[in-house]
Amino acid sequence: MKARTQNRRGFTLIEVLVVIAIIAVLAALLLPALARAKRNARRVQCIGNHKQLATAWLLYVTDNSDWVPGNGGNNPPSTALRLWVQGSFVDPNVNTTEQYILSPSYAQFAAYIKTIRVYVCPTDRDSIRIGAVTHSTKRSYSLNAYVGWKGTWDNRMTPLSAGGLPLYRVFSKHSEMSTAMPRGTFLFTDVNSNSICGPAFGMNMDRDMFFNFPGSTHERGAVISFSDSHVEWHRWTDARTIKAYSANYHNHAESSPGNLDLAWLRDRTTVR
Repeated sequence: MKARTQNRRGFTLIEVLVVIAIIAVLAALLLPALARAKRNARRVQCIGNHKQLATAWLLYVTDNSDWVPGNGGNNPPSTALRLWVQGSFVDPNVNTTEQYILSPSYAQFAAYIKTIRVYVCPTDRDSIRIGAVTHSTKRSYSLNAYVGWKGTWDNRMTPLSAGGLPLYRVFSKHSEMSTAMPRGTFLFTDVNSNSICGPAFGMNMDRDMFFNFPGSTHERGAVISFSDSHVEWHRWTDARTIKAYSANYHNHAESSPGNLDLAWLRDRTTVR
């Protein structure tokens, strides 16, 4: 027994250090890959959310003789003027309940989407602070303002004509979009969590100015769905889009001259 015990020996210090070094190298190689896989999984989930939103939009069009769902910025929410969803992120009384998204009395999409999870991007933060109160995030996506706008037009997006209508086309029917924009019209986009407001995603068609900032949490880009139901990920090229800084996001007037990302969005928003 004594001789057998004497033949046993533990690892030397050098051997232990070599093992630790190998583990450290493997971790350095694997951790970025795991982080990349996690980011890709979140993007896939967000794409799935967009697919459901675009499908609900098309189902509504089919069920309503080609008329598109209502959109806009009405606040407070109303049962008399239903939109695809309702609720504004600048009003704490409106952002504390899910009924404006899931109740058929307020939301036209309530007949097609039954869970709040579809409306929340997996990269979005869990809560949003409004004034001195923190609320859980209930929506990460907004709908192109030029698709289905109802009520008084917000002329901060584009000047009004003499007739009281915007100088750019506000689409009321799906067939109008297909004819005017055969390359496709964008519907839903991720929105920067500081900039998201009402159900509509505002675009200024005349000036290089952000009304709302698109999201950039997917590898410096956003997931965007289109009126033909296809969904794509688009990476922004301008640091001002990615950083998305504003002293007051809800003034909806952040100048960004020469921003190619704004030009890309305008080309897919509407026509004059």
